[in-house]
Amino acid sequence: MTRRTAVAALATVAAFGVAAAPAAAAKKNEIVIKGDFTWREGKSVKDTQRFSPRSIAVKPGATVTVRNRSKTKDPHTVTFIEKQFIPDSFESPIVGATFGAHQPGGEEGEFITKLDDGVAAADQNAPLAVNTLGTLEAAGDSEFMAPGQKSTKFVVTAEAGSTLPYFCAIHPWMVGKIKVK
Repeated sequence: MTRRTAVAALATVAAFGVAAAPAAAAKKNEIVIKGDFTWREGKSVKDTQRFSPRSIAVKPGATVTVRNRSKTKDPHTVTFIEKQFIPDSFESPIVGATFGAHQPGGEEGEFITKLDDGVAAADQNAPLAVNTLGTLEAAGDSEFMAPGQKSTKFVVTAEAGSTLPYFCAIHPWMVGKIKVK
């Protein structure tokens, strides 16, 4: 009888410990780039890089941090576009439009890290103010993260009720959205 009581007590303590353990929740106003790249010569390529979570809600004026925790040293963009232009392949015209806006002088021109309202941000060192969505005719807000860059921040200046879809122009399957509440 004593042995059963001890086992029951241990089971109760273990169950309570599991129930009381804090859940691993995403940090407020944070987007994390996760994933890896695998190359199997003569067999396959697998790229699991993604934004996590895929959707966040923030208030107008909130600062959002993007952390690069991918296991690769790839560059990325956080490019805001109208929902209808979310790419469905590498050949999507929005991908080319984004690269063209970041590098307006062509391959020999200066590379711009921050696009504010579709043009080079006046202060490339200040946080990007996000409120403009790109189309095929005009670039929206976009930020380039250099290879190995660990994080960046931007400020959501869009009005409450807005939805801001975004993608990575280098890895177009990486998509997400910000809901402004």
